[in-house]
Amino acid sequence: MDEWGCDPEAYIAAIRAGAIDPFGRTAAELQELLDAFDREWDERLAALSDDEVDAVAEGRMAMPELPGPAESEAAAWLRREEEFTGGVKALQAQRARLEAEERELLAARFARVQQEPGPAVAGLREAASVLAAELRQSDRGVERRMAEAWTIVTQLPATHAAHKAGRIGSGHLRVIEQATHALRTDIGADPAETAKVEQELVAIAETTTPGRLRARAKIVVNRVLTAPLQQRHDRAMEQRSVWMVDAGDGMVDLGARLPAIVGVAIFDRLTQAAKAKPKDDPRTFDQFRADGFGELLLCGVSPDDLHGISPIKATVTITIPATELLRDPDEPEDPRLRFPALLDGRILVDAATIRALAAETVVWERLFLHPVTGLPVTVDTYTPNRAMRRWLKARDGRCRWPGCTNPVQRADLDHTQAWVDGGPTSIANLAHLCRRHHLMKHTTAWRVRQLPGGVLEWTSPLGNIHRDEPEPQGPVFVETMEHVWEMALAGTAPPSGPPPPF
Repeated sequence: MDEWGCDPEAYIAAIRAGAIDPFGRTAAELQELLDAFDREWDERLAALSDDEVDAVAEGRMAMPELPGPAESEAAAWLRREEEFTGGVKALQAQRARLEAEERELLAARFARVQQEPGPAVAGLREAASVLAAELRQSDRGVERRMAEAWTIVTQLPATHAAHKAGRIGSGHLRVIEQATHALRTDIGADPAETAKVEQELVAIAETTTPGRLRARAKIVVNRVLTAPLQQRHDRAMEQRSVWMVDAGDGMVDLGARLPAIVGVAIFDRLTQAAKAKPKDDPRTFDQFRADGFGELLLCGVSPDDLHGISPIKATVTITIPATELLRDPDEPEDPRLRFPALLDGRILVDAATIRALAAETVVWERLFLHPVTGLPVTVDTYTPNRAMRRWLKARDGRCRWPGCTNPVQRADLDHTQAWVDGGPTSIANLAHLCRRHHLMKHTTAWRVRQLPGGVLEWTSPLGNIHRDEPEPQGPVFVETMEHVWEMALAGTAPPSGPPPPF
């Protein structure tokens, strides 16, 4: 078939061998298309005279189409929809195959780590850090992916094979992995039964959505677990946690994983408080519940007159530009002079909130920022060690390992050049590293040196260079040419010296 751009028989053989058709068609479907094309071609030839056959063979005439009705609008719509769905289906299958091949690579590297000499944990972290640096990703995330890949390839081979073949999607694979976790870690479970459960879940996944698969999987897995609910609950209790994510616009998302009865009770208490709010309260149920959540955690009482800031007693770092504190809130703002405050050096805080905090603050510690680079340059304290720590916390803001976002509050102050090797205790030789990366610096083949300006130059075990630069923590002023143009219009010569950097 000329429209395929290749030998159709060879093309179909390639699909049977595992290749993926761009339109998601199977080898059987392609064979049916080829047979139909051959039948149509025979019919078109049979409708020609001998002279017309010679003309087609010699290229003097194109093969005429068979007479038939024109394609209707409905048929054209159906054809376009089939092409659309087939194309998306083929891309999904290609994506699944690529993800599976990547999973096999990660699993193989994880297996080699276990066979290499030395502590396996340190070896895994080093291998993950090398790949993460090349991909510009978190080494924790890469380490987790390597472990998950090894688990799926070795413990869920049928699921991995179905995903690689494009019979199930990534969502189905995650559901099966999560649903069978308790079964795979159940020491009393029969391995043969575990394999049957996986096969059954794969068969279900090939016929339904991940959401429905999740509901069915609970029943299938519970059937063979030795201690279904209690075992899962005890294990899940070990994973309870609280987390926070910066949501932007001066907001955060605060989440918690708790026992179901505790979580439901908390939500019910917030709901009951919202139901009892006065009718003239303009807040919605969701807004009232959110306010009540904060008030309960901070004050231990249901919300009545919420102020939001006053109950805060924790010690936090707020970088407040003086221009925001001195500016009259009623005056129009100049966008070029608008500098937001930063909570812990990474979360933007609105001007009204920082003014309220400033009004209630009793003790102030000033930190002077460079007006051009925005980096801290000095502090007004007579205690050198404390000043140095404050200076470095403000400069770093986070762990200085490439790609790490752990805040400086959970980091160690590390000598870039080790103290035992003659490294001085100075600002030019100190930087913050979280405990994980602090240990990796001393136990892996990663190397680091500190350049002027607090820049850390990391050399990976592969010999590649990764630079980590401190991020500005305050307002940054840039020179503009407005005054130059004003001088030119007034007939005044511009200032001498090198031009400003544009």
